[in-house]
Amino acid sequence: MARRRALVLGHLVDADLASNTLNWQWTAGCGADAAPFFRVFNPSEQAKRFDPRSAYIRRWVPEFGTSAYPAPIVDHKKARERALDAFGASAGPR
Repeated sequence: MARRRALVLGHLVDADLASNTLNWQWTAGCGADAAPFFRVFNPSEQAKRFDPRSAYIRRWVPEFGTSAYPAPIVDHKKARERALDAFGASAGPR
């Protein structure tokens, strides 16, 4: 695990050991904080909320928002619903 973490951190231009490690745990649902099953991360909504002018994104991906940037391949709203449906099916009756 430590070798993989070092490999990933070595390739990130904005790497921060504590932030990256805890964010990966949060995203994977295995962190120390309580993670209700309905909390499904949506990077598009996160960007709208915390980077409304896309300043941070454009710093690292200058083509973001231009014709050179590819169209999204994931509809996060639909993906969230699929994830919640799958969780509900595996959790059994409530």
